Amino acid sequence: MKINSVCAWTIAGSDSGGGAGIQVDLNVMNAFGVHGCSVITALTAQNTLGVQLVEPVSETMLRAQLQALAADLPPAAVKTGMLGSAATCRNLADFFSAALPHTPIVCDPILKSTSGADLLDPAALEILKRDLLPLVTVLTPNLPETESILGAPIASIEDAAKQILDLGVQSVLIKGGHSTQTDCRDYWTDGSSALWLASPRINTQATHGTGCILSSAIAAGLALGNTLSDAVIQAKTFLNQCLRSPAGLGRGHGPMRILPFENAETDRPTIDWE
Repeated sequence: MKINSVCAWTIAGSDSGGGAGIQVDLNVMNAFGVHGCSVITALTAQNTLGVQLVEPVSETMLRAQLQALAADLPPAAVKTGMLGSAATCRNLADFFSAALPHTPIVCDPILKSTSGADLLDPAALEILKRDLLPLVTVLTPNLPETESILGAPIASIEDAAKQILDLGVQSVLIKGGHSTQTDCRDYWTDGSSALWLASPRINTQATHGTGCILSSAIAAGLALGNTLSDAVIQAKTFLNQCLRSPAGLGRGHGPMRILPFENAETDRPTIDWE
């Protein structure tokens, strides 16, 4: 695996079970040969069965982490995951605008955990939409998150994507993992180009951290200089690779093994450009 002299940041919660959040993000960045740095927004007590407790870090600690990294380890791309509170969303919007105005930002708008625990304060959603999304390069909501952001059921994926672009994001990847289709179909668009990514649904209980893996893989690709569409396609390929590699741990939604990225054709999704 080639090691590249670039940094990517993950700004997210810490997962004590190691299957999602900061822990898996850093593993994914390493799998792409990118050096990962972390800004922890909250500590969680969780395992494969669920989240038992969430404790946000203080605003002082959040800002100190951002400033320490910016002073010495500037990012080529940033991924945000669990933000938790309105204060965190406000602080990040202010920081990104002032310190990282040209850095690609991948936002995984985590509202709930895989087990169903709330991970974003409802009051923070409006601040996320108003202040943070206009700074985002790629937003990666799943279907329930898309409906929460829009405040309405999805009539069509294409229309929902257009409405999200109207919030100011540069591009959006709406993930179809919650659908009942045989294939898992994701839709990406930047308003000019659009594509569907389709992969056969993989029957596995090891689904903890899928959104974290996908978004941090996109961030790693952008840090390496890939185009938006190439980074999305590569990340989907990598997620398929991970889903085929369950760790075999825990009694609930288990973690995946994060192996060095191999661009295998067997894991590459079918691409349908529009």
